[in-house]
Amino acid sequence: MTAVLLVVFDGLRPDMVRPDTTPHLARFAAGGMRFAAARSVFPSETRVCTSSIATGCHPRRHGVVANRMAHPADPRRSVDTGDIAVLRGLEQEIGAPVLEEPTLADRLAAAGRDCAVLSSGTTGHTWLLNPRADANGQLVLSAHGAVASSARGRALLAELDPPPLPPVERAEWIAEAFRTRLLPEPPDATILWLCEPDTTAHYGGLGSPAQWEALRRADAAFGRIVADWQAGPQRERLQIAVASDHGHATISGHADVRAALARRPEFAGCMVLPGTSGGVTVPDMSADRIAAIARWLTRQDWCGNVFAPDLIDRPEGVLPRGALLSDHRRAAPVLYTLRADPRASTVGLPGTVLYDGALERGAGMHGGLSRAEMRTVLLLGGSRIRPGLSDWPAGIVDIAPTLLALLGVAGGETMDGRVLSEAIDGAAPPTAARTSETWEAMAGAYAQRLARLRLGGHVWLDEGGRAVP
Repeated sequence: MTAVLLVVFDGLRPDMVRPDTTPHLARFAAGGMRFAAARSVFPSETRVCTSSIATGCHPRRHGVVANRMAHPADPRRSVDTGDIAVLRGLEQEIGAPVLEEPTLADRLAAAGRDCAVLSSGTTGHTWLLNPRADANGQLVLSAHGAVASSARGRALLAELDPPPLPPVERAEWIAEAFRTRLLPEPPDATILWLCEPDTTAHYGGLGSPAQWEALRRADAAFGRIVADWQAGPQRERLQIAVASDHGHATISGHADVRAALARRPEFAGCMVLPGTSGGVTVPDMSADRIAAIARWLTRQDWCGNVFAPDLIDRPEGVLPRGALLSDHRRAAPVLYTLRADPRASTVGLPGTVLYDGALERGAGMHGGLSRAEMRTVLLLGGSRIRPGLSDWPAGIVDIAPTLLALLGVAGGETMDGRVLSEAIDGAAPPTAARTSETWEAMAGAYAQRLARLRLGGHVWLDEGGRAVP
């Protein structure tokens, strides 16, 4: 019976996968199927992407709409989705699940199949991959220890050396835990999430020597898994997917949106949720105030895209929030990105962006719609996988339905993503027409653009940003 392994390299840009930098990933890609048109979701932030990978759905359905999102019951407060205690407390407060769609692990449990999660990411991120692990009797092992591990994970944790503190070493530790403890007899499905090269991009600089070294070590850890897989008894049974959740752009400067908004007395009481992209909450949900904030954003030189609810009378230059596929009721009524530039950074990596936060110039960041942030790695390999290159539209929402299809488990047809059938032996490639669609808006000197990809009834965001009017 087929088993599947998903390995996620958090924040890995496709242009960083090269024979000289990631020899093991490059070799795996050469022997399997590579998806050249793979895309993230908006906002391209880790916990949003985590939830889309886990559920196969866009944020408008799963409900995790930002790394830091407005409290569903009180728009004057915000919720840090990186903290498992905060997420569990939120569920108690609202009396409902944070993640509103079933996960891959839930669907497998319902089919009597097993699923394991091993992660070196934050405790909140790890929980979002399988919030109901204990109820499902499934293993979750966190490199942050017992706090984010399930009962089965805590039992395994007691048998292992304590997880180290440095992020690169945590990624190596969690990869070794899978290789030595689970790979010999793998569960039906495993998600192995490595926090690198994302963490070092943030705190050591995108394209810095420290980040290349972190990526080299994460790639080597993956290489040890692949070597054992190819030489061992699971070579025919186990199919492997490799992905990144989002890309990275280089911070070229900063904008303080909260301070700028605070200087406008007519916006008193509104709250900014900042980042490379962000949102503005409006406590009374006044359509006039929402429109006024959106109009004000289009007049700021540091602003990229601006979106407002579909059903209000939007000002000129503002696009409908529904175009982002993230118009869940928890999303802020006004969403925006900061200005991005496709030109290369000082270290030669294309794509820079303004940032509202504490990270320094030269650090890596994501969350917006620029090409550098939206392009992702997506690879498949194994005995049931056709080798080659696919240029069909694809993205992180397609991972869960594809893994279910490989396992012969129903449920993928209700997800937003598609089965990547062009990669599976014996399956027919897509027959629907592929199209691209562009949303544009202008107001005086301001212009913006959002591009999407479509294949039949499936839609992916391509890229967006400020445009030349």
